[in-house]
Amino acid sequence: MPYQQDVEAALELARQDAYDRGDYYRVTPNMQARTMSEEDYVAWEMAELRRALAEAFGDDDSDPDDTMARDSWRAAQVEVTGPDSLLDAQIYSGAHSVIDMTGVAPSPEPGMVAPVPDDVLEEVFGTCRPAADAIAGAIAGRSLEDFGRWHGAYVVAYDGEHPESIVFFGSSGD
Repeated sequence: MPYQQDVEAALELARQDAYDRGDYYRVTPNMQARTMSEEDYVAWEMAELRRALAEAFGDDDSDPDDTMARDSWRAAQVEVTGPDSLLDAQIYSGAHSVIDMTGVAPSPEPGMVAPVPDDVLEEVFGTCRPAADAIAGAIAGRSLEDFGRWHGAYVVAYDGEHPESIVFFGSSGD
């Protein structure tokens, strides 16, 4: 993303750009849930779950929690029109892209991007002002991937002494 001081705004642009380019994982919409009321869908889904559990483990009188069925029904009702609604429609899988990162944090947090710490920049690049090609090489060489699943990070790339771009990277999904 071209550099701007507002990293949150740059992240939103990156998320929208990924959505516009189709650079994300898309779950097949649950058409069954779209054709049923919430109560009918939950009843159907729970009956299917009970059948599968009985087949795998034998009959059981326990009553499984219907939270996931309700969440799935609600997600199926979402009309996807952008990055945020995409996440609302795919609550259990995410988008496997920058779209999964919904904000900026000062240190690593799930679903957020955080700046790569200065000591890591110094260790990897020998400077706190790396060039874009050096960042791309470090990402490709996996020198900057110790941030964990569902976490994102960013580095400001420099052209000499001037900030040039913000590079977002991370890991979400499988």
